[in-house]
Parts: sequence; C-alpha cells; structure tokens
Amino acid sequence: MRKFSMLIVLLVVAGFALSAMMAVSGSPDNDDRPAFPGFDDLKEAADTDNWRPYFPRQYEGWVGTAEMRETMYGGGGKAEAEDMDIKRINYLQMYPFLKVNYDGFPFSKGYYRSRGHYFALNDVIDTRRLPDWDARPATCLGCKSTDVVRLQAVHRDNWYAKSFAKVVGDNTIGCLDCHAPGDAEVRHARDWLDEGMAHGTFNNIDPEGRTDLVCAQCHTNYHFHTETRKVVLPWSTGLHVEAQLEHYDADRRSDEWVHPQTGALVAKIQHPEYELFHEGKEVNVHSMLGLQCTDCHMPTARAEDGERYTEHKWTSPLTHVESTCMDCHSRWGVEGTIERAEGVQGRVYRKQNRIGRELADFIEAVGEARANGGLDDDTLTRLQAIHREAQFYWDFIWVENSNGFHNWGEAHRVLDNAEALIKEGMELLNGS
Repeated sequence: MRKFSMLIVLLVVAGFALSAMMAVSGSPDNDDRPAFPGFDDLKEAADTDNWRPYFPRQYEGWVGTAEMRETMYGGGGKAEAEDMDIKRINYLQMYPFLKVNYDGFPFSKGYYRSRGHYFALNDVIDTRRLPDWDARPATCLGCKSTDVVRLQAVHRDNWYAKSFAKVVGDNTIGCLDCHAPGDAEVRHARDWLDEGMAHGTFNNIDPEGRTDLVCAQCHTNYHFHTETRKVVLPWSTGLHVEAQLEHYDADRRSDEWVHPQTGALVAKIQHPEYELFHEGKEVNVHSMLGLQCTDCHMPTARAEDGERYTEHKWTSPLTHVESTCMDCHSRWGVEGTIERAEGVQGRVYRKQNRIGRELADFIEAVGEARANGGLDDDTLTRLQAIHREAQFYWDFIWVENSNGFHNWGEAHRVLDNAEALIKEGMELLNGS
C-alpha cells in the first residue's frame, strides 16, 4: 500500500511538471498575440514592459506582486507602498528583541517586512540598513534589478566594486532575471549560483537542470567577497546550517560583526529559503517527492479564454490553494489545508519568537557580566562562542520567509539546537 501511495504522489508530481511545460507556450488555438522575436539589446530586454505584448498574462501576474495578500504569518500589500514609517510593517517595533540581537549591525536600525518583487528596487533604494548611495557597494543591486544582467555582460565581475550610485537604474526584478532574452527560455542569470553549485555539496537533490534554480539565484543565504564584493553563496562545505557555519568559521565574512554587548563575532543570515527547502539534515517531504519552488509559488492558471499559462504573481501558496495543494491534499479541502499549513507555521513562529527573546536575554546578561568584570577569560570565550553559534542557528530560521513551512522538521531541529546552546550559556553564566 505504501509503494502504491508513493506511486500516486509521483504521478501527481509528474502532472505538475507536464502542466508547467504546457503553460509555457499557452494555447495556440486562441492566441493571436505577436510571436516573441527576442531581444538583441540587453537594455531593451531589461525593461519588463517590453515583454508585455508577447506575454501579457505573465506580465499581469508580475504587476500583481505589488498587491500581495495577507496570510496568517506573512504577506504584504500595496497599502504599504508609500509611507515607510506608517504603512510598512516594522519588525523592530513588532519584535523589540531584534534590537538586542542585531545590536551593532544595520538591521537594528531598519528592518521592514519584505514586499513583492515589484517593489524590490524601491526597497533597496529606501532601506535604512545601508549607507548613502556613494558609499554602499553596487552589489546591493544584485538581486533587485534586471539591470544586473546587463551590467554583468558589459563589466563582468568588475561592476560589483563600483558605487551603488553609479549602477542603479529604474528596472526592478523582472523577466530578464529568469528568461533568456533571445527565446524566453527559463534560465538563471546570476553566475554566483554556478560558483556555489560548483562546490558539489548538495546531498538531497541534484540541482542541475531544475526550474527552481531561478529562485536559488536570490532566495539563499549569501555574503560579499572581501575583495571583489561579488556575492558568495556559503556552500563550500554544504547547504544545511551547520555546514554554512563551518564556511563562516573558515574566514571573516562581510556580514559578520563584533556584537557590542558580548564581544562575540556574530553573523547576519539572509533568507535561506532554497537551502531549508531542499538541503536540511531533516529531509523535507515536498522536496523529497520532487516538488520545486515553482510548483507551489507559480501554479498553472487558466484564463477566461481557456489559455493555460504559468502564474507569475509570486506569493504564498495559501492564497491559491485550489491551484496547488488540492492536487495532493483534496481530502482535506481548501480550509482544512490552510488550517494544517498555518498550524505548522504557527508552531515554528511561536518557537522562533520565544528563542529570539531568550537570545536577547542571554546577550544582555553576558553584556552586564562582561561590563562588571565578573568573567574570566576562559568563561567569556566560551560564552562568546555560544552566542555566535546560537544566533547563527536562530537567525537561519528567523529570516527564512516561510515560518518553517519549507521544512518544518529542520526548522524545529535548528531552533532546538539554538535553545540548548542558550540554556548552556545561561547555566555557565549563573555558575561563574
């Protein structure tokens, strides 16, 4: 029976893939739009408006990322677009412990909920986490604009070290980031992903040829190369959290800083959605069955005229459960599926918040003991090592944008390890 059930699931996954292939070209019987001629000029291709006549359904979805719907544990909306102080969701106000955990790093000065791809360029321009345009590196544009494809073609790796002011343009994330300008074939456009994969450290999947490599370009943890400022994916020893910490331990990274309260060298993790989904020590059932990011975040849609196409309004699958989850979970129904998904997220959400507060309490306790001169060198060194490791683990899950849904077993494992370290640290501190 178990083998039969697995066969059914694999057939469903194969159906996903077939639907995705059918959706690329649409339905030729009722498609009177002009054939895509391709772009010879990358400047022209970088402007997503120029793709609209040939792919109007996909363009409409892309524009729709400006109007993301709220879900229980995420989402955002157009109402947040204009006023940075009032209408956008400010994490530093919602979770005061973040000011302690990120003390000494720019995330303690500005940290807002992410919005849709449509706002990617606006959000990096307006962020308070970076210095002014002349001082911030051009690399900060790396995942925010189609202009990066053009910059890479013209300047190769030399553009990363330029100032942001010299390279920033008007184009946010768009078609050219995921589609070849000549034939619109799906392909990734950031060579730092190729460099990351070249380490050969994947254990759970074979990444070659996968559609969701276009997602892995940006929805991963990263740091900047010390000299060139190019994006580096910390996959030299593996993709799960302990392997990435080993990568950071090998050398000082661009997003590490000495925490002013504990004196520990700590690191800032950046949204490792791809790694958590595919490469945790605890294997995610959806990844194991062959599902990719695109299966759930870019389902096949059907227009009023019957055309089938790939939805390009990237948002939570919980906003379109009928198009995704029901293929496998119809017995639960739409509401039942949402309830189960939110239950999974809720347990991770509550745990990561609790541990975030525990981490802040630990940091302040170590800082107070350190300031009072009550710690010998060996004890302080061990407490700083605990802080570094615990914060790395906690932050890996905190900044991953699914609230654990991408791999809830791994999320709980990593958070539990962070909490165990904090407990050890508090016991050491109280016994010193």
